Amino acid sequence: MRVGVVSRGNHGFFTVRAMERYFDVAIFKLPEDLPEMVEEMHIPDAVLNADILISYAMHPDVNLYIVENSKAGLVILTGKSGSVAQLKEIAEKKGLKLLIVEICCITPEIPGFENFFSRFGKPEFDVEVKNGRLEKVVAKRSAFCGATHFVAEKLKGVSVREAPRLAGYYTQIYPCLASRGIKGGIHLAAEMHKIAIERAINRFNKSSFLRE
Repeated sequence: MRVGVVSRGNHGFFTVRAMERYFDVAIFKLPEDLPEMVEEMHIPDAVLNADILISYAMHPDVNLYIVENSKAGLVILTGKSGSVAQLKEIAEKKGLKLLIVEICCITPEIPGFENFFSRFGKPEFDVEVKNGRLEKVVAKRSAFCGATHFVAEKLKGVSVREAPRLAGYYTQIYPCLASRGIKGGIHLAAEMHKIAIERAINRFNKSSFLRE
């Protein structure tokens, strides 16, 4: 599977690093500073027509170009994407599968791309608990940027009681580039990881009860 990534500045760097462990990743780099209007654009076919294309452009002109010209199996636009209604209308006319998400932690699974979404998307953990502490923590499915693997490493050995809170905390100190501030997307990312570790602990407790 080929994953194409349109990065902008540092946005997309950690995604490329996380995904190239499993997939063939092609990247097109945009500068952090873009003019208000981008009139000319050329993204290589290796990126534009990948099996899955992920855009961190956060620029309406670039994302419009992508949707108008891509033949990817699935296009995922993150952050500020432009006119959602316009992009969806164009994608529908082309028969292009399109997802527009604020942050990658909330990306839903799309049928036909199980190989990708078994590894990346909404965070999911597997845990083993011993004496009230997380003896083993595995990132079963990670956020695109790899934050879930970072959180898993940090949670090993912590108490079950503290694990959900710390999952949210470690998500926020990872170099995730979700927006900050009171209403920033980073808080949603933290909540998604908190919920994921709570579910993993509940699954372990349930399976332990059934074995007894």
